[in-house]
Amino acid sequence: MAMFDDYWPLLIVVLVVVAVLVLLNQLQAAPTKPYERRGRLITKAELRFFRALEICVQDRWRIFAMVRIADILQVSGNVKARQSWQNKINCKHIDFVLCDVEDLNVVLAIELDDSSHNRADRQERDRFVNEAFLSAGLPLIRVPLQSSYDIKTLKELIEQGVA
Repeated sequence: MAMFDDYWPLLIVVLVVVAVLVLLNQLQAAPTKPYERRGRLITKAELRFFRALEICVQDRWRIFAMVRIADILQVSGNVKARQSWQNKINCKHIDFVLCDVEDLNVVLAIELDDSSHNRADRQERDRFVNEAFLSAGLPLIRVPLQSSYDIKTLKELIEQGVA
């Protein structure tokens, strides 16, 4: 114990220095915000559809992927429970949107339906989205996910949706 009595100031200084170094290391290593890149915007299956869509629309429309519904639709005027209705669309996305080349006015929304759309919760979401787009007067078409797409059939589906 007598040895500890002689060296306690030095031991405290060493402990403080170690604590400060550990703290500085953690502060330097920690990112400023807890975010990281997600990678690609759309899945490989969605990319296959996107490529077919590009062939169909060529330069007639601009294609946008993964667009928030709240960026396409808005809650009408003085609706009761306005924020509640807004919340229902804030975090939902549409797979693809076709827009006018000149003014980027949305002309058609497209949902690519994979097997997840067979789940009950997803079907409820799909019904809500269908009704929201119908209410807003904005065409929405649903295309089943496929390994490849017939361009002629896809073009006809788009034309019917835009008409």
